[in-house]
Amino acid sequence: MFDKFDVSSFKKMKPPGDNSFDTMQEVKELNKIPLNKKYVKDYDNIEAAFKKTADENGVKNYNKKLVSDLVEKSAPIILKLKKHFNRPRPNVSAKKMKVNMKHIEMASMKTPSYPSGHSAQGMLIGKVLAGEHPTAREAFHQTAKNISYSRRVAHAHYKSDSDMGEKLGIAMADHVKKK
Repeated sequence: MFDKFDVSSFKKMKPPGDNSFDTMQEVKELNKIPLNKKYVKDYDNIEAAFKKTADENGVKNYNKKLVSDLVEKSAPIILKLKKHFNRPRPNVSAKKMKVNMKHIEMASMKTPSYPSGHSAQGMLIGKVLAGEHPTAREAFHQTAKNISYSRRVAHAHYKSDSDMGEKLGIAMADHVKKK
């Protein structure tokens, strides 16, 4: 599915430096977003979030296997980029910057921060499903955006993590479409 997906251009899209002014600004902006455990929980399980969207929009022939495959097969690419950049999570940076930041701890926060895997997979799946079910296109797109934003609501990702994840997800969806 992603055999010949080229990550080289994404390796050139570096995040702000760990101790930079930009990272400090991102920490401050993130800290302004109120924590919302329900919202975060609703969008943490990507597959369940899209299934719910499909059900709510009367989507017939929802391909659960395709969604599962997209999650599974995109993960190594995302992890490769996360390891390449090795950016600390916002709560780690905030602590070093002496900024008090609460966050919602999740099992999915065990990898480096950049890019956001949830943002990438959300956008990937949202675009693929929107292509298969044009009548629910806007709903799938909104679910993808909600998944991406939920990571900032949890204070698990910087905005730059989410932005990069979304770009990556769109590129991966375009790659899948061409196959």
